[in-house]
Amino acid sequence: MTGAILKVMILGLVRDRGALAMAFVLPPMIFIIFAAIFSGTSGDEMRLKVAVLDEIGSVETELLIAAIDDEPALRLQQTAFADEQGLRDAVLAGKADVGLILRGQLYGEATEPPVLVIADAGRAMTGPILAGHVQRLVARDLPGVSMRRVAPTIEAMAGGLSPQQKAQLDAAIDAMGQDDSGEASDADSDVALVGVETTAGRGGSVTISYYAGAVAVMFLLFSAMQGAATLIEERTSGIIDRVAIGRAGTDVIVFAKFLFLTLQGLLQVSLIFLVAWLAYDVDIPAHFLAWLATTLFAAAAAAGLALVMASVCASRQQANTISSFLVLVASAVGGSMVPRYMMPPWLQDIGWYTPNAWAIEAYQGALWRGDSLQALLPSFWPLAASAIAGLAGALILSRFRLRLG
Repeated sequence: MTGAILKVMILGLVRDRGALAMAFVLPPMIFIIFAAIFSGTSGDEMRLKVAVLDEIGSVETELLIAAIDDEPALRLQQTAFADEQGLRDAVLAGKADVGLILRGQLYGEATEPPVLVIADAGRAMTGPILAGHVQRLVARDLPGVSMRRVAPTIEAMAGGLSPQQKAQLDAAIDAMGQDDSGEASDADSDVALVGVETTAGRGGSVTISYYAGAVAVMFLLFSAMQGAATLIEERTSGIIDRVAIGRAGTDVIVFAKFLFLTLQGLLQVSLIFLVAWLAYDVDIPAHFLAWLATTLFAAAAAAGLALVMASVCASRQQANTISSFLVLVASAVGGSMVPRYMMPPWLQDIGWYTPNAWAIEAYQGALWRGDSLQALLPSFWPLAASAIAGLAGALILSRFRLRLG
């Protein structure tokens, strides 16, 4: 008897393609995504996008920029910045993962580090990572700079060098081919080569605001998928057939469900951000209009996508399986589980095909950077397009199924 029951269960699993996918396709897929993310954080796959402002234009700084461009772990952003504020704005807006300002000679007398790394607080780890790369590249590709920076320390330890010894040291450094000036510095070398500065946003804790948006859009998708699945029950129970007798046909049900799921999502997200505001000081009131617009677009996108998914599926079980599969994959790739800047470039590009990435970007712009509604439009358009395409698809498929029935 046990063997017979086991056989029946195995046959049931084999015949249920959705259950097969959830059991044997989703786990390795999620593993591949997270393996790509976390292996990239310790290797060359992370590839930080670096914005550079060279205020000096010397031979050494040009060589350093060329070394950064050739470094596999870094990507040099080709945008030219007119001033330091432009670079800071680019980093804060997420157009670059981290910024690099070359503001002084790499060796010589200085009261502050000649190289300044600008990191956004939401990606604070990028600052030390780039600083380490710069230190390594200077030591590897600009050995003359390294020698000139330590030359004063060596001279002090040796109790001073004679003019002949200084000339020999200068000649040896010049022979490295990194500098033609031949001028050694007598400055103290205690000033670090690289300084790191973290840029703050305008909306409280960046980590809290990020994950409030990330969690909100993930659960928007989950709840919308569950709510849209009632469309299948109404179709199989004959409710849609009876409503379709009216002049509006099936459209009235689809529109009603779209409005309901959008309003439900608005309330759901409001509760999440209410906790973020009261418990974690995320300043929602100061950016209320931008937050409200972002939430409405995100909720509408989730509702539209959920309805078209429910219109495609033949049973509620199938809809639950497919929706769980899609939401988990979209959340992993789109940044709801792990920030996208930690992902390799190819995975970041895939993430833009999910509503998660656009919604999170919009929430970051609204709450962290304090962007205006106009500045948020590039993030709103993909969400609006998803909502419209999903709603249109659901309407067409519902009419098509009615004619088939």
